[in-house]
Amino acid sequence: MKESSKKKSTLFRTDPGSFLAAVFCVFCAVFLIVDGQTVSKGVVSGIELCLKTVIPSLFCFMVLTGFLLQSGLYRLLSVPLSPITKHLFFLPPELGSVVLLSLIGGYPMGAKSIADLLNQHRIEPGCAQRMLLYCCCAGPSFIITAVGYGMFGSYQAGFVLYLVQLITSLIFAVVTGVFARRKKQKQVLACFAPANTPKPFLPFGQAFVSAVSGAVSSLAHMCGFIILFRAVSEAAANLFQNRFLSCILLGSLEVTNGCLLSGSLPLGILFASCFLSFGGFSVIAQLAGILKDTTLSMRPFLAARILHAVCSSFLIFCYLKLFPQTAAVFSSSSQPLPISNENTPLLTGCLIMMSILFLFELSQNRYNTPYPMKNTKSF
Repeated sequence: MKESSKKKSTLFRTDPGSFLAAVFCVFCAVFLIVDGQTVSKGVVSGIELCLKTVIPSLFCFMVLTGFLLQSGLYRLLSVPLSPITKHLFFLPPELGSVVLLSLIGGYPMGAKSIADLLNQHRIEPGCAQRMLLYCCCAGPSFIITAVGYGMFGSYQAGFVLYLVQLITSLIFAVVTGVFARRKKQKQVLACFAPANTPKPFLPFGQAFVSAVSGAVSSLAHMCGFIILFRAVSEAAANLFQNRFLSCILLGSLEVTNGCLLSGSLPLGILFASCFLSFGGFSVIAQLAGILKDTTLSMRPFLAARILHAVCSSFLIFCYLKLFPQTAAVFSSSSQPLPISNENTPLLTGCLIMMSILFLFELSQNRYNTPYPMKNTKSF
């Protein structure tokens, strides 16, 4: 009897995270029953976004990047960038092309490249953790064309936004390199000499096949998160009638909706720059999925995204102060997202619970593993 009572008591003795997860699941189930049509509309919108934008713009680039990493050709492309990589960023010279590709290939390219290099034992986790802080940037085509011209009606706005994102990331790279130089020599040299024996590079044929399969797997995970957060954003559009609050809420969830709404606000380019730097929880969840089999922590990355958003917004503010005549150019002619008059308390509770659960998950031990890495699983 005592043993059975002990088992029964431990069965219902749950930690706060499990309790919040259970309550959140109940909220989601009720909302899907009450207003499933809104969620379905968001799912369809997310699928269209993946098929028309995400996959066409990223698939070939991810295959190319994977082929360069698997075959070892990335080292050859890094030769012209080696002085900057070594002396300014204080990284191994052969990683110059990886940094460059991450800054022009879109949000997931940096994390995917870092994860591949970790699995090949070609960089140490400490070096990879430092690169993760700045190897995350929206692609120039998305910023210049979709955000600049499509949402603000100005290619100039797109060029300024991308230039600010690029400058901020480079500042992060230089600053983290300076801090790395101040560490003890043994810790610093470990970044240039991985402890584990690197895996051999693949022949070109095998590298191409591996790159294609890796790109398909990564895009499948990314599209899953995009569809989910698109559905959440569609539902969140019913929460607030205030355009400013809607912009902040949707921008923190998904960058595209945030930039679209910021285009209808006065000096909305400041908010657009902030959303592009942060990326939204959708991008953060995508990168967490890519890095799930590594020992890298997401907490420094999340803090860096917030600081990146502050710095990029400050640079935009300085630009508008120096060139006030360009402020009118950055006003948008696009229409804001439709906001329903219905204010759903149930949906508000769902979003609050989801945010708490996401932050709780980031604080778990699986994202807090110390830097030394023994063995890593391949994707």
